[in-house]
Amino acid sequence: MYLAISQDSEGRYNLTDLHKAAGGASKDQPTFWLRSAKTEAVIEELILQKCRIKPVESKAGRYGGTYVCEELVYDYAMWISPEFKLKVIRAFDCCV
Repeated sequence: MYLAISQDSEGRYNLTDLHKAAGGASKDQPTFWLRSAKTEAVIEELILQKCRIKPVESKAGRYGGTYVCEELVYDYAMWISPEFKLKVIRAFDCCV
């Protein structure tokens, strides 16, 4: 099954779409991942390295949600499972 992952105007990816693509299990909710100390550390490192865009952006409204940069897509996928990690890597690899 193919699910589209929406992006914002800065190129960040929608975490809700990623969660759905991973199967939508309650234990894999983006909120749990975002609250993880390891995730917070990765976000801080991205900020310290002065990424070209803000790594995480929450937006309200009709097309709202939490959007993350590409590095965090991989991090979220790794947090979910090795299988989902490989699916994400392969999806991104064929799009490059």
